[in-house]
Amino acid sequence: MAIDKKLIKNCLKNDRRSQSELYEELFSFLMNICIRYKSNYDDAGAALNTIYLKVLKGLETYNHDKAMLPWVKTIAVRHLIDEYRSERRHEAVALDDVPSYSVNGYSVSQDKLNVDDILSMLAKLPINSRSVFNLFVLDGYKHKEIADMLGMSEGNSKWHLNQARTQLKQMITHERNRTEKIRLAQ
Repeated sequence: MAIDKKLIKNCLKNDRRSQSELYEELFSFLMNICIRYKSNYDDAGAALNTIYLKVLKGLETYNHDKAMLPWVKTIAVRHLIDEYRSERRHEAVALDDVPSYSVNGYSVSQDKLNVDDILSMLAKLPINSRSVFNLFVLDGYKHKEIADMLGMSEGNSKWHLNQARTQLKQMITHERNRTEKIRLAQ
């Protein structure tokens, strides 16, 4: 998806319609990023709006010769990591306190998980593990970069990734077993 350069120029002139149009064009792209890092849609929406304001304020520094979406994604991920750091200051989580979650009520048809099911499972992961998983698996960062961003050791980053994968496998297995029982009962 390429963003029209005329639209960007009009946004720089504070044209409200152009800003609204840019928001609509970026909405699903940004929401997909935000929902991976937040545990609910309200928090994701709030983060999206803050990120969009940062995009608008940063348009003057944007290099128009380069693609816009990678630039926007960088702003989004950095903002979400900053929020993570801020939230982490207020909440101490011990590595041994990994909660177990039951996964009931997912809408699964014919033993296949849909995107909403997987996003729901991601949202149930502890915030440290979810953030590391998102940065490593979905955004392609290396453990060294993740460790620097989140203020943890490289080994701790690897541990959180392993925990996230283990918990996701357990949730998926549990959901498959549940749907198999339902299918057999029919």
